[in-house]
Amino acid sequence: MAGKGKGAQTTHTAEQWERILRIVNEAYADYLAGMDALRERVVGDVKRKLSEGEVLDRPDLEPSSPQERPA
Repeated sequence: MAGKGKGAQTTHTAEQWERILRIVNEAYADYLAGMDALRERVVGDVKRKLSEGEVLDRPDLEPSSPQERPA
């Protein structure tokens, strides 16, 4: 079985590469559409919170004190 062992290279035809690239391009387009939708949701949520006067989540500026261990 020549060419079937470990480390053997596989050759693809032009049609196979076109199919692979089409699938990758479709997946990337779906990813970008999802990121765009997420960005719109986040921006809308921040605008809503600001217009309602809500305080946005802020990281603690002071380090938290260590918890006391129960005796």
